[in-house]
Formats: sequence, structure tokens, C-alpha cells
Amino acid sequence: MAAIGSPEWVAETNGALGLRDQVRFVAQAIVRELAPRRRGRGAVLAADRTPPSTPVAQHVTDFARTVLPGPLLHHSMRSWLWACMLADLDRLEHDGERLYVAALLHDVALADAHRPGPDAACFAVHGAMVARGVVLDAGGGAALADDVADAIAAHFNVAVPLSWGAEAHLLHASTHLDVVGLRRLEIARSSVADVHAQEPRAGFADHFLAVMREEGRLRKSSRAGLLWRLGMERSVRKAERT
Repeated sequence: MAAIGSPEWVAETNGALGLRDQVRFVAQAIVRELAPRRRGRGAVLAADRTPPSTPVAQHVTDFARTVLPGPLLHHSMRSWLWACMLADLDRLEHDGERLYVAALLHDVALADAHRPGPDAACFAVHGAMVARGVVLDAGGGAALADDVADAIAAHFNVAVPLSWGAEAHLLHASTHLDVVGLRRLEIARSSVADVHAQEPRAGFADHFLAVMREEGRLRKSSRAGLLWRLGMERSVRKAERT
């Protein structure tokens, strides 16, 4: 049985959770919710990062600035910054271009110009296909495009193991940090404040919850739809308050 979110699973299901997958997914979510959180004073980590200067990265930057609404653009940039910080914290070697491109494009399917139709099974899987095309149009090779697409398709998982690639693992960790606060306590408050000063959160929670509410209505068998029914709104609001 293919692991949820893996390329094999995506190819088999197009992102729709069958009954058995739904049970597995809920079990994974419960385990994560009950897992102890790492605490401490938090590490002071640099928030001032320079994006890659490759032609593909520059093309993706221009594309994201054109397509993504402000709250999602800032979220995507924060996700990249968190990913860089977590890579430093966990001492993970990674490909900077792949990570940056995946972070900026991971929510492309939530932008009006690239929203999937009601027949699509999963916004993340649809977004992965869109992102793959963007990378290829920018002159990126098939390997880069596939890695970016796989990371984006997996990012709405409960967990993404390091064995799936450092970039996919870090994209998942960083987006969940930004949305629901996972691992935020491992980063010093001053560093968190620096990220928010660079990429403000104003309007993000309301915007994100509005599109997730729609995903929950349209795609009940997707990971987003199931997480919505499991209380995503409560988790996002709690993270925003803290």
C-alpha cells in the first residue's frame, strides 16, 4: 500500500483518500496531536536570507508575485524562511533552489488563476502539476520539476519523512509551522518577530481559512477536506492568537 502523499499514491489516487486511507490519515493526525512538543528558549536564527539567483528561481519569484494574493505570497515567503531556519536547526543539507521554488509555488492552486475545478480530487496534487509546468516553462529540467511537484503534492500530509528528500521534509515542516505553529517554540521569539516583520501575517488566517473552507466543501475526500472536518479552523485560530 503506497504511503499517503507519495508519488506512487498520487499516481494511484490523484489525491483522493479512500476509506482505508482516511482511517490511516486520521490515526496519523491523532498521533501528531498527542506527541510532546519540544520546548526551551528557542534558537536565535537569522531571518535575513537571500533567495537563489538562478534563472528558474527568478522566474518563479516573478510568477508568484503576479499570481498569488498578498496573504499567500507572504505565507509562501515565510514558509521559505522557516524552512531555511529549520534546516539550520536540524543541520540538514538541502538544495536551495528546489526548496525556494517549492515554497513559493506550494499554494499556487489556491490562487484564483489556478484553482482546480470541482472535479479535481486535491488542491495540493493539482498545484503540484501547475508548479511542474511553471518550472519547465522557466527552463528547469525534468528532475527539478519532478522534485518540486512531489514536495508540493506531499506538503498537506500529517508528516513527510526525511527519506522523501530534505526539500519535501522542510517544506512540510515550514508550512505547518506557519499555519498551525508546529515547532515554532524551537525558534527564539526575536527570530520569529524578524520573520513577521519581513513578511507580515496581516489577513493571512482569514484568507487561508476561507479557501480551506471551500476546499472542505468541494473536496471532502482530500487531505484538506478531512483536516477541515478534524478542526483545522480551531488550530489555525489558536496559532494566530499565540
